[in-house]
Amino acid sequence: MRAGTPALTDREWEVARLAAQGATSKAIAEKLFLSARTVENHLQRVYVKLGVTGRAELRAALRAIPGHEGGDAR
Repeated sequence: MRAGTPALTDREWEVARLAAQGATSKAIAEKLFLSARTVENHLQRVYVKLGVTGRAELRAALRAIPGHEGGDAR
């Protein structure tokens, strides 16, 4: 892993990308066969790791990570 790249789990990346694309927690939960509460828990850990406070900052934070343009690809 490159220095400075946040250590997100595969599931955290998956949830973060979907949230950054505008999916609701309920929609993410249904797509990934999780509860909405679990999605929210993943997002909270992602926010801490990326140093953001919520979804409004998430897409920009993912874009700032090399190789993760717009949060669409990993």
